[in-house]
Amino acid sequence: MAYTSIGLAYLILYAVGGWALSGHPLALALFGNSGLVLPPLAVSVIVFIRRREWVGCQRLFWDVLAIGMALWVVGHLGWAFGEIVLKQPSWLQWHTLFSLCGGTCPLIALLARPHLGTRSEAAPTVSVDLASYGLLAGFIYTYFVMIPVVVPGSAPVQDTLLTLAQTNRLLLLLGTVGAAWIARDTPWGRTYIRLALGAGFGFVGRFAVNIAIERGEYQSGSLYDLTWIAPALCYAWAAITAPPSSREDQPIEMPAPAAPVLLAAVPVFLIPLIGYGWLFARPADPTGDSVRMLVTSLLTVGGLGLLTLRLVAQGGELQRADARLKLLAAATEQTKDLILITRADGQFAHANDSFLRIMGYSRSELTSLSFTDLMERGFEKLGLHISAAAAEHGVWRGTIVRRRRDGSTFPVSCTVVPLKDADERITYFVGVERDITDELRLRDQLVQSERLSAMGEVVAGVAHEINNPLQTIVGCVELMMDSPTDPSTRRDLELLGREAARAGQIVRNLLSFVRRSTPNRVAADLNEIVKTVVELRRYHLQQRDIIVLLRSHQTPLPVLVNRDEVQQVIMNLLLNAEHAINGDSGRGTITISTFAAATGQQVLQLEDDGPGIPTEVRGRIFEPFFTTKEVGEGTGLGLSISHGIAAAHGGSLELCGDGPGACFRLTLPAHAGAQASIDQRIDRSTDQLTR
Repeated sequence: MAYTSIGLAYLILYAVGGWALSGHPLALALFGNSGLVLPPLAVSVIVFIRRREWVGCQRLFWDVLAIGMALWVVGHLGWAFGEIVLKQPSWLQWHTLFSLCGGTCPLIALLARPHLGTRSEAAPTVSVDLASYGLLAGFIYTYFVMIPVVVPGSAPVQDTLLTLAQTNRLLLLLGTVGAAWIARDTPWGRTYIRLALGAGFGFVGRFAVNIAIERGEYQSGSLYDLTWIAPALCYAWAAITAPPSSREDQPIEMPAPAAPVLLAAVPVFLIPLIGYGWLFARPADPTGDSVRMLVTSLLTVGGLGLLTLRLVAQGGELQRADARLKLLAAATEQTKDLILITRADGQFAHANDSFLRIMGYSRSELTSLSFTDLMERGFEKLGLHISAAAAEHGVWRGTIVRRRRDGSTFPVSCTVVPLKDADERITYFVGVERDITDELRLRDQLVQSERLSAMGEVVAGVAHEINNPLQTIVGCVELMMDSPTDPSTRRDLELLGREAARAGQIVRNLLSFVRRSTPNRVAADLNEIVKTVVELRRYHLQQRDIIVLLRSHQTPLPVLVNRDEVQQVIMNLLLNAEHAINGDSGRGTITISTFAAATGQQVLQLEDDGPGIPTEVRGRIFEPFFTTKEVGEGTGLGLSISHGIAAAHGGSLELCGDGPGACFRLTLPAHAGAQASIDQRIDRSTDQLTR
């Protein structure tokens, strides 16, 4: 807003100053010519000051614009010299070529297309392209304006001059408006809009100026000068607010595709076509035609030189691009990460040596396989989910299980990104994978350590739970010894059997929980896993005035999981809820719900009515070794390990809701094979009952 105010203030001061000096021709000429050169000079100064903030084609754009403003200033000083010193102002003198070429530079600068990025590698070829079009502009102005001026007896060309100037303004307006539309979603969109405003002011104002020139009414210092001042002020506004070049990606920036050579060849072909074609189309003029032929020949040779330079520059650019590609290829081939490229349909297009070495395939064998062919059986649908998620969100990250040629499997941490063409259609997927076998082994060690820590608390409760049945057994034995034929003996024996059975079940559950986890995954029912863990802890929680409400889904929830690891996750969540409730009021409720989500995942949700998790630590609860418990009460690994287990299964563990208490949600992928296995077990149990 400040720049707009400064520009409006300058325009008003210029108009008021011209009106005040309207009765003093010399003062008005000095005032008008001085005021005319200040805005374009400001553009050049601003570009010079900010030049280090731009690189590549973006710097080239502003350099050409600044050169154009400087050329226009030189041309106008020639006009001012004729008006003030020689008292013979003329539009058709040596300075005319400078003014015309200076006005063409903003249009030529647009060919640098700075909104596409710095493109430092393409800057040499783009600069030659701009020089070619500058040569074409100089040829046209020399051929149709300057030659008729210097050749005696030529027809007046003032109308030609005005037509060319207005045509240039029209092309500049169309070019800036088109660039503003194309770059509307980039940081350069606003810059193009400011340039378009300046081009619009110049195009509209030029109509009035042309009429005044034809009538001989133009005077420096009049309102007609706003036709040149307003565009220059807009250019200065654009230069001072233009975004700097982003240098973050320059060290690894891939070379931009080079512009076709035809772009630089067009001016070279147009110069002889226009120059010699005009000689055949017009009546013969011996003197003028000789000069025109000489200019056409010289500039054609100059254009061919620029075209040759363009080919050399593009050859160097291709060599640099080839060297960069070789460097990147060497980096991808030597890295230990597994890098693969697949087509949109999932077929392999390329894989680095690490991938081939670990998977055991050759390159020729890999081309006949797809992304899902090398995944663990049962995870084929996950491959479709990966491509859909990457297409929708631009990237997919997760853990998958790869299957080698010999049938062995190993887990990898995978990142997949799509590559799109100019029409935004996905052509390839690039995947970067990392073998996490060693990491999972370390995680298993941490899981075991955390399990032993949790078992210290479990054993304290189980000791009391086992002690009660033992006391009952002792009492019943004593009664049996005292009155072996008493009728109550049968009841005591029944009680003894029930308590002994319960104690045995507790011990079996405890041993099953403590036993070290294996990496194998089996078909299981999430409802049954949850029920097993809850039954293990229910009595202990009841002793502490904590009620456990289990709301299982009506039908089995089939999953393919490591049963012990999922039990560990549920146990960690139960222990955290127990600690939260005991640390608050000592009494509370834990609600566990299982259900099938619409996204095809099985969900376990555990809620408690404890104090909840403070807002300031909600983002850190899954960090390793972070805990809100007192020293000695926890290691801070429970939730982080649980989160890793969920991710390794292709699911997630998240903190949901912001109400009172804490709510954790565990999601696991549904598995059709697990459903069939569960149905078989149910059928076997039914057969045994019917027998």
